[in-house]
Amino acid sequence: MENDMNPEVIGALLMVLNQEEEEEEQVRRTIAEIAVAELVEMEDGIGLADQQALWVPVRVFINDYHTLGDPCFKLHFRMSRGLFESLTGTLHNHLVRTGKLRRERTPLQDVVLMVLWLIATPDTFRSVALRFGVNPGTLYYFYSYIIEALRELAAEYIQWPGPEERAHIKAAFARATGFPGVIGCIDCTHVTITAPLQDPGQHINRHHQYSINVQAVVDHTLTVRQLHVGEVGSMNDNRVFRRSPLYEDLLRDQPEIISPDEHLVGDGAYTLTNFMMIPFPNNGHLTEEQLNYNRRLSQCRVRVENSFGHAKGRWRRLKFLHARNRDIVVDHITASFVLHNFLVREGEPMLEENELARPININEVPPEVEEQVVDDPDVPEDQERRQEAAEARGAEKQWFIMNLLND
Repeated sequence: MENDMNPEVIGALLMVLNQEEEEEEQVRRTIAEIAVAELVEMEDGIGLADQQALWVPVRVFINDYHTLGDPCFKLHFRMSRGLFESLTGTLHNHLVRTGKLRRERTPLQDVVLMVLWLIATPDTFRSVALRFGVNPGTLYYFYSYIIEALRELAAEYIQWPGPEERAHIKAAFARATGFPGVIGCIDCTHVTITAPLQDPGQHINRHHQYSINVQAVVDHTLTVRQLHVGEVGSMNDNRVFRRSPLYEDLLRDQPEIISPDEHLVGDGAYTLTNFMMIPFPNNGHLTEEQLNYNRRLSQCRVRVENSFGHAKGRWRRLKFLHARNRDIVVDHITASFVLHNFLVREGEPMLEENELARPININEVPPEVEEQVVDDPDVPEDQERRQEAAEARGAEKQWFIMNLLND
């Protein structure tokens, strides 16, 4: 019996598949046109009808960007040409593997170039589209699927350290600061956004701005080891932590996550537990031993602030994100931190170990803000019991470390 299919049948099937692909792409492009119309109106005050009537394509030689020398290329696109090519290859492999890149109507290198410019600058979609010779809808289409791909790569680039890596991180912090057992520094940062359509009041933070509160755990190299994105700006850091998957893992003392002699370091907004060391509250009557403990802890903890500074300084759209679509917000923030880790992994150091040992200046530590801790009514009783036990062990551990540092 003949196993080979009739060439005419194969041709017909391919034609149907190509038609379905084109229809799917057309749907995505139409959605992009609608989304960018609202975005351009927010950024520039130009409505959809005006945009379509006024937009005139400009001829741009995009190869001029590709031929820029390395120092200039890095200035504009935040990475060397070699790392850019590595990133483009990584994205190409991922998009092909997930079936999202079947044909390249626009070279992927050009697409990644445009999206990097968008993420790295506060420029409007209108101005970036003009710079690269495309219309805003096409630019938004490129932007949405590239940041989605980067978010999908987060599991590869943002990873919790295993036992050997944790031992290396502990040793680096201990050599630099003397503070033992530190496997990461935790804090939150606010990404300011446009007022969302759903529950806008919940997104207003203590600075009276609409924002998303983003949690990160960072190691001694400023690599992000855990990222939790999506909580509203009104939520305090401690509650964001309790709602993150990391909290439950730490509370259960899972050996692949944390060992008894290990802990994170955070500021006074967090609750003291055996897996979270925080400073002694400064009531004006701290002993020299307690002050020494606080100084050494702060020298470790400030590195998460350094990491946020690097990320927001390089990927400047994190300073203000014109977006109402929550999925786009989450994708953009996650994509920015994936790019941050990508650069560290590919050999671009953010912080040398000798810098880690430098005593911090007072202006490097942001003033502590007292936040009202609101109990979550939906916390199960067994979790509350484990939390109380962790707090008791944390108090003992804090005093043990304080005495150890002063021996």
